[in-house]
Amino acid sequence: MASWIASFGARYYLGKPDVRELLEVKFPTVDSVGHALRNEWAFRSRSRRSHLLTSVNLELTNHCNLSCTICPVNTTMRRAKGFMDPALFRRVIDENPQLDFVLAFQWGEPLLHPNFFELVRYASDRGVRTMITSNGTHLSEEKRRELLACGLDRITFSVDGDRDTHRAIRNYDLDVLRADIQALVVERDAAGSSLRVDISMVVDEATEGALDGYFVEWRGIADRVQAIPRMMAETRTTPCRELWRGALIVLWDGRVTTCCVDSEGLLTLGNAHEESLIDVFNGERMQALRHAHATRGFPDLCATCGEYEHPSVSKRFR
Repeated sequence: MASWIASFGARYYLGKPDVRELLEVKFPTVDSVGHALRNEWAFRSRSRRSHLLTSVNLELTNHCNLSCTICPVNTTMRRAKGFMDPALFRRVIDENPQLDFVLAFQWGEPLLHPNFFELVRYASDRGVRTMITSNGTHLSEEKRRELLACGLDRITFSVDGDRDTHRAIRNYDLDVLRADIQALVVERDAAGSSLRVDISMVVDEATEGALDGYFVEWRGIADRVQAIPRMMAETRTTPCRELWRGALIVLWDGRVTTCCVDSEGLLTLGNAHEESLIDVFNGERMQALRHAHATRGFPDLCATCGEYEHPSVSKRFR
């Protein structure tokens, strides 16, 4: 039933059939679909409050070993670098048993956190699905074995087009990445692990020419292959669904924001060291931000939020 609703919603409600698999990942049960629909109603009615916090992005670190040209982390990011206190991670898990999933990632490479596997296991043991996005440069045999044993539900690897564009953007060999991912999949299948492996590509003028070949190449390797548009400056005219969707983002230092594009924490709504996320989700600052969107009084960061146009790739925030 949940899968059917996701398929129907992607094609006929959102008009974005290419996000069907993503919706199935986020809302795999009838209960999770029900919560999503109530959050959606709050968005449609432009309420100052939304129904329920259902997911959290926990930025384990904003350190990264790459300097990708499309990412602010090691290029333009101004805020301090650091690692999330394990106690904060555990607190968020313990205080929010209603969460459908945690994305243990925001900016940076999560596998650099010294307590990564321990933290994922902590969430998994408490029934919280945990996912990450990774650049795939830390896939030694030992790390692959730990990934399969820690309870991680899903790992998404970032790929940028073909060999040439991936090298130009990331300065990393795509063939090495592919071999490591293939090894992980083989070892997963042999171990009977339930870990799902996804591939994601950011589409812009540099990578769009490789889009067709990208899908052909990776669909035989990964469980899910997606393409997302690059964020670009553009005048916003409509409210952003993200404010009502049921998600928050906790940066490594505890600051809470609601936007995955907010790399500097400019939309800080509270601090997870001092406040519960449930309170932040419908707190005064979040309500004020929703009202600003509903009345088209967008903050500066939101006012210029746009996405690259491509006929085969749905925008996420429109």
